[in-house]
Amino acid sequence: MDELGRIVDANDNKFVEGMKARWSTFCSKAQFFGIWKKALKPPLPLDVRGVDFTILLLNTLPSLFPSPAQPPKRLGNASEALLHILKQGDDPTLYLTKRPLSSPVLLFDGTTCIIAVGDFPVTTLQKDEFCDGLLVLMAYYYTLHLTYPKCVATVLSVIQTEVVGDVIHDQDATNTYKKSLAEWRGFFE
Repeated sequence: MDELGRIVDANDNKFVEGMKARWSTFCSKAQFFGIWKKALKPPLPLDVRGVDFTILLLNTLPSLFPSPAQPPKRLGNASEALLHILKQGDDPTLYLTKRPLSSPVLLFDGTTCIIAVGDFPVTTLQKDEFCDGLLVLMAYYYTLHLTYPKCVATVLSVIQTEVVGDVIHDQDATNTYKKSLAEWRGFFE
């Protein structure tokens, strides 16, 4: 995440702290936005840094900020482009080799979070760091100069602007992104 900070704002030595604070605020706001859009139903897990809330949020974000492209059929729903929950006994390596996308993904087995790019695990986070997993995922997109998968491009673009604090140039901003961001910002105004 430090590399992400150097890419986005090299002069801010507290970039990661600020981004984590923006992520926490974003998560809190996403609860209310999700309920308003009827994508979430109360009661919700209270701890926005907890595992249950993070899983719920990552599964819901693609429906809050939908992309026009459908996920590959073998992937299932768009949230699988961000997070896959491993069942007991699942082999993460086998899952990664069969996964139809090569984009970064969070794999979670209940105790450990593996961040993989393509079919290669690159980072491991402990359960108490799982809530920061999407930020680390974004850092890999930036550091490796990867393109967002079309099925989650809108949600990752929103996170890019609202959490990472990096602007999207007008020529790169899709109509879906503009509409989602206007709806998001309009809800809180």
